[in-house]
Amino acid sequence: MHSLSRRCNILSKRGVVQLQRCFCSASSSSSPPINNRRKENSSIEKSEHVIILGCGIAGLSTARYLLQYSNNSKITLIDRASDILPTSKLQPYTSYEEQICDQLMHNCIPSRRNGNVLCPSLTVPWTTRPLFKEIVLPRLKSMLGFDGDSTQPPPAITFDWYNLIMDKNMWSFGFHFLCQKFLLGRSEHESNKSILEYNMKCLDDPIDDLIRSIEYGRFATGTRLLDGTIKEGDSSGDIGLFCRGLLHNLLEQYDDRLTVIQNEEVSKLLLHEGELIGVDTTTMVNRNDDERVTRTSDKIVVALGSNSTSLCKDIGVPCPIFPVKGHLVTISSSVDSKYNITLDGGVGYAAPMHHISSEGRRLYRLSGFVDFIKGAETDHNRVEQLIQAAKKYLPDAELIDSSACHRPISADDRPLIGQTLQYPNLYLCTGFGSRGWSIDILVKKIQ
Repeated sequence: MHSLSRRCNILSKRGVVQLQRCFCSASSSSSPPINNRRKENSSIEKSEHVIILGCGIAGLSTARYLLQYSNNSKITLIDRASDILPTSKLQPYTSYEEQICDQLMHNCIPSRRNGNVLCPSLTVPWTTRPLFKEIVLPRLKSMLGFDGDSTQPPPAITFDWYNLIMDKNMWSFGFHFLCQKFLLGRSEHESNKSILEYNMKCLDDPIDDLIRSIEYGRFATGTRLLDGTIKEGDSSGDIGLFCRGLLHNLLEQYDDRLTVIQNEEVSKLLLHEGELIGVDTTTMVNRNDDERVTRTSDKIVVALGSNSTSLCKDIGVPCPIFPVKGHLVTISSSVDSKYNITLDGGVGYAAPMHHISSEGRRLYRLSGFVDFIKGAETDHNRVEQLIQAAKKYLPDAELIDSSACHRPISADDRPLIGQTLQYPNLYLCTGFGSRGWSIDILVKKIQ
């Protein structure tokens, strides 16, 4: 993928930083062949210690390919969650029933609530949506006391204007957004679509036994678009199951080179004489006592999603992403669709899961909305709006569970992947929104 990337200048208070940005050709044939990719990287013999901050899907997939492509590098994964490694022998969940029987695991798995639907056919950057129609006009109507049209789909994008105006990060994010949308002449691109198409090729790689052995409830074979046509080839699955299965396989295959540290929150990136040497972390012991730990390494990958911005900002590295709330709802229905379903108004989609309830009903994941709102609590109005949108296609939909999460969205809707200019041994792997599966794009840049 390195030959398909481009450099993009990112403006900041301290100057200009160059990051490798994913920018692939829309044609899936432009992606490097899977087999050739392996041959090119199989001879890497560098012995380095790499710390990856974040044990969600972005961090896990980065670790997976670093371990595969290098025979000597040692990887340390650090995450603040306390349930990455259960106290008993690690066993991956294999069904949704196992997850809901263990509420702690169900709610705290990194990336757990970001869906896991690979839909190249649905990839339209949120930044291309009409700014005036969807953002400015509804605000003006609200200020003038006009009620919205109940027959229209709910707005896909909402803003908590008061808190956002007070947030300095939002001003920086908004500046980058406006530059991309208007000043720099940014055209609609298909880079995200190409990334997803390449990801699916990797997931379907017939010789990748480690990935193919993961049972994560993949079910959908395509997507039903708004006009009723079917786009074949899209996928679905459960991100929680995939993360657990991937980590389980990595620990079994690379137990001598992979270390997983849970229950440690990164407090800062550690500098010494102007060079990045490691990280300081805080360990919560018995939830009362703080224990500080310093961990050094040769290279560091920041894959902390929405938490990446503040960590990088402390050492002068711009990371223009913003935490945007999305909702995920699990429902059941007697309608048995094998396709993902696009919901009206672009508010989200319904993805069929492999699981069938004891009553013979198919489970679906509803995912949608882009809400610039700080609070992490579930908005039950949004949940109900998703369910009502789904009922057009799944009329007997019944709620199983719901939650909200903050997804790291970049100002131009493309992920930030690659080496930072200020610190050559610092790499970013964030800004994926709900597309956290990074495959091996970053790995080629690290090496």
